[in-house]
Amino acid sequence: MRDFEALKNIWCNQVALPKVSHEDVLKKVGETKKAYANKLLLEVLAMGIAIALLIILWLFLPARMWTTHAATIIMIVSCLYYLVYQIRDFTKINSTNSLIEKPEEYISYLKNYKQSRYNLNTKKYKVYALSLGIAFMLYFVEIAFTASVVITIIGAVATAAWFAFCYFVLMRNYIRKEESKIQNMIENLERLQKQFGEG
Repeated sequence: MRDFEALKNIWCNQVALPKVSHEDVLKKVGETKKAYANKLLLEVLAMGIAIALLIILWLFLPARMWTTHAATIIMIVSCLYYLVYQIRDFTKINSTNSLIEKPEEYISYLKNYKQSRYNLNTKKYKVYALSLGIAFMLYFVEIAFTASVVITIIGAVATAAWFAFCYFVLMRNYIRKEESKIQNMIENLERLQKQFGEG
């Protein structure tokens, strides 16, 4: 009971956050949104270049086995799958200019968007990574027939290690940074909304 009273006293005696300027908050949210949209656009362009390179390699490098063709097709389709979602999310975040003056609606929109991005970066990324893994296994069928056993094993281990590093280190860092940017926009808008609610 004493702990509850202590918590209540702390809560009641909290110093109110200083008032913030409506224009400053909206400017900060706009800058964060623009930086985030530019990051998504860069990812879209990088994935587009990767798809183009895969198609060029497929057309001009000779492959003796059907597994290599299947692997290339799986890789291209996987990259297209991810590209479509990145374009969709870039379009979504870029088309919210009309909401920026309506903090309550924008907060709700950003919370839904944040959940959607989390699903993309976890569940849908697993599908993407799994299909790329299958493609690499199919590539290694031809490598096993054309290269030495040692080269094949080194290539397979290096590929598996790279996949693990991407999944457990790079992707988790990517998710944390992305969620931080979106959460920053949400918190700024919530602070603005709370300030107007008190005024």
